[in-house]
Amino acid sequence: MNEQNIPQINEPVQSSKNIWITIIAVVLTAIIVGGVVHAWQKIRLQSIEQSLQQQINTLQSQIESLQQTTPPVATTPETTQVPTQSTGETASWQTYENKELEFSFRYPASYGNFQISINNGETGKKFTGNFQNNNHFSIGGITADYSSGRSAYFLDFVKYLNEGGKYYHLMALDKKWLVEPTKILTADGQKILIVNGDSYVEERNVQGPTINPGSNGGALINMSGSGEFKGIAVWNDDVNDLPQSDFEEILMTFKFTK
Repeated sequence: MNEQNIPQINEPVQSSKNIWITIIAVVLTAIIVGGVVHAWQKIRLQSIEQSLQQQINTLQSQIESLQQTTPPVATTPETTQVPTQSTGETASWQTYENKELEFSFRYPASYGNFQISINNGETGKKFTGNFQNNNHFSIGGITADYSSGRSAYFLDFVKYLNEGGKYYHLMALDKKWLVEPTKILTADGQKILIVNGDSYVEERNVQGPTINPGSNGGALINMSGSGEFKGIAVWNDDVNDLPQSDFEEILMTFKFTK
């Protein structure tokens, strides 16, 4: 009789163990799922913030081109825009040339005229340029002593430095940012650093205002001339409107006055 009663005594104990195992499994599952959801939300928020910052930078560039707070030093001095004699896909392209800034480049005629303005900052000077019919392509540069009453952004570019095999985006007052180009092109003997938001090492995973060009990208070019501006930052803020391959094709047409 005693042996027959033993299973009846152990059954509640085994049932209790099963309940605890189930509870622990549920808790662990909740923790794992919660962690995954939290990570996904964090990544999504970072993506949204980067997109908003890119839009802010775009508006900032457009505002500077349309409304300057200080009198312009010069506006498109000694420039020419003429049809380019070529064949194939670039047959209808035009050439923009700026003799003061000592560079030229070619572009699709459908973009309209290209206009550059040169303006004073609180100290130093800045130039910006945009197309009449395509505001996603813009260029800019600053003198080494430039300062203004706003946050810096991608087009605040003096030139790039190559120090010990590492590249740096040099801004005013010797502030520099380490960059890792995604690609390096060569046009007219000058290296062109292709960059994007992830190229700026010190700004990876940084929230808030940034210097980098965002998820679409841009390019950094040094000029070989003797003028006061030593470099050009070229910004493509919408690869859907201007595919990267077309953007790079325009970059390859840049020429510089030696």
